Amino acid sequence: MPERMLTEPEGYRLLDSCGIPVPPHRLVASAADARAAAGEMGYPVVMKVVSPEIVHKSDVGGVIPGVEGPGEAEEAFRTIMRNSAARAPGAAVTGVIVEKQMPAGLEVLIGGKTDPSFGRVITFGLGGKLVELLEDVSIRVLPITDDEIREMIREIEGYRLISGYRGEPPKDEEALVRVIAAMARTFAENPGIREFDLNPVIVYEKGASVVDARIIVGDAAGVGTARESVGAPPDLFFPKSIAVIGASASPNKVGYSVLRNLLSFPGSLYPVNPVRSEIFGRKVYPSVTEIPGPVDWAVIAVPARFVPGVMEECGKKGVRLAIIVTAGFRETGGAGAELEERVAAIARRYGTRIIGPNCLGVMMPHMGINATFDPVSPKPGDVAFISQSGAVITTVVDWSLPEEFGFSSVISVGNQADLGFEHYLRFAEQDRMTRSITLYIEEIQDGRGFMQMAREVVGRKPVVAVKSGSSRKGRAAASSHTGSLAGSYDVYVAAFRQAGMIPVRSLRDAFNLAELLAFGGYPQGGRAIAVTSAGGFAVLASDYAETHGVEMVDLPDDVLRELDAFLPPFWNHANPLDILGDADAARFAALFDVLIRHQDFWDIAFVIAVPTTLIDPAHVANEIVRFSRNTGKMVMGCMLGGDSIRSGLRVLRTCRVPNFEELEDAFKAVGSILAIRTARAAGERPVPVRDDRCSGARE
Repeated sequence: MPERMLTEPEGYRLLDSCGIPVPPHRLVASAADARAAAGEMGYPVVMKVVSPEIVHKSDVGGVIPGVEGPGEAEEAFRTIMRNSAARAPGAAVTGVIVEKQMPAGLEVLIGGKTDPSFGRVITFGLGGKLVELLEDVSIRVLPITDDEIREMIREIEGYRLISGYRGEPPKDEEALVRVIAAMARTFAENPGIREFDLNPVIVYEKGASVVDARIIVGDAAGVGTARESVGAPPDLFFPKSIAVIGASASPNKVGYSVLRNLLSFPGSLYPVNPVRSEIFGRKVYPSVTEIPGPVDWAVIAVPARFVPGVMEECGKKGVRLAIIVTAGFRETGGAGAELEERVAAIARRYGTRIIGPNCLGVMMPHMGINATFDPVSPKPGDVAFISQSGAVITTVVDWSLPEEFGFSSVISVGNQADLGFEHYLRFAEQDRMTRSITLYIEEIQDGRGFMQMAREVVGRKPVVAVKSGSSRKGRAAASSHTGSLAGSYDVYVAAFRQAGMIPVRSLRDAFNLAELLAFGGYPQGGRAIAVTSAGGFAVLASDYAETHGVEMVDLPDDVLRELDAFLPPFWNHANPLDILGDADAARFAALFDVLIRHQDFWDIAFVIAVPTTLIDPAHVANEIVRFSRNTGKMVMGCMLGGDSIRSGLRVLRTCRVPNFEELEDAFKAVGSILAIRTARAAGERPVPVRDDRCSGARE
């Protein structure tokens, strides 16, 4: 069915059939009929031209509100018909709709569209003329529950206008929930509706009514297709043997870099090259099929035109996973896309799974695997990093080494011809070395499958996501980079939040969060305290807490009495706790003892330490570690400064206590977590791994 917009009477009939309130109305074809219709429904009325070819009725003089009497109704009909004929010549006019003019109320909008990645999504926000000015909207991927609709309504900035503002009575929020739920259900169940815009919907103290509807119908829009299987076996990522197909002795070749990086792999390593007999002192095989033993992984680094033949050989050999680092596939356009599908079809026929093509490869630091052409290998750690950009990976890995930041795995997804983000999420969830997950995303192909998987994973391990392509040029760059056809950035962010992931805008924020969550897990609640020996940073802590939505709790009277027993009399007696510039590690320790005894009033602790002549950073860091280990709460260091505090930073990192070298970053990270999860049961909170390397911390 070709795409078209329903006329207003057709739209009202659809809404009415769903139980959505609309004004009394009638379609008329003459001035006399307009007079009769208006008289029956009662004045005032609004009259509008009805034409499938006139989208913006006001622009052609096709809308006349406030019609107050019989003569006005007749004249309004004639005026609308004249205006439409003059300003939209040739447009087929069905007639004029006469509808009861609804009383004034709060105007909101309800919209829906089909996203190429996530399918049907619904939008809510302030309506009328405010929509473009304020851009105050919330988005959800369908289907949604009534509780999710209430969250959606309450998260817009304009919610105060619904709940009651400056003496105004509250509006009927439940009536609004019913309208959104009915429209969401209709949109989700009716594939013929392409998109819709109900604007405005007027909400009253009791009830609500749609007074304008733009509904587009047509053939169902295409969306990302579901993958054949998300059940890739976990041991797929734990190879005992690896073949490098396209291994080379030339340092300027990708096959040289991949093979060199894998020389430390503790399993069986097989170079494959039809014209070489030996590389790096290892026997070279002319084909993967001639390798005598089994091959778990094949890293393919040959020109794109040879990849189908190589994949055929891998299938015959029984290779379980092919990592295709070669470019020249879907990201290059039509012929490349056809080549990619050909390779994927061969792999499906043999049951071989694919990472890539057009990817950097895979790093598994705990297993001594660097199956990439990045010359730098990261340290082992707790964070799985899954990225659609190889360049982002090489940059992050290079940054991680001096920061002593480690990874459990680093995976470059490339074009996702087979395995996609949802598969890697499942692997990271099951990987015992992974404690938090960071994603860099340009495109999700199966949005619904991804959301379902993410919902399952975030219950066990935190997931932080950076989505690129928020700008028009960024989306264009993504398309040419990895063959992406990304949907709306705002829809992605909404989907991440809906699934329980934590969306952030920068890689720095992503890894700050990943480290915090890997070391400390989710906080049990949102009540925060801050401790510092620097008054200026106490003030900044208060500012940052308010900015990022972190609740600084009041200190209970019994806690104040205990602190008064050993703190100087002129300490500030408030939270953040300023224990004064002459504080040493012993004063921090005594305060920590009080907070350990009174864990019932706080959930999150920021410990802010700055360089002074009285503080040994390593000593203070050891006390922070002891404090963290003797609480069930989220404790983080904010050791600020330069080289003079490095000894303390080493203690915290070794003992797996997160530290933020910029104070605002700490509050920003916690605020991002609390925006997704304000509380979790204690039993759900991951228990931080204790490491024997941390023998220096005093218990």
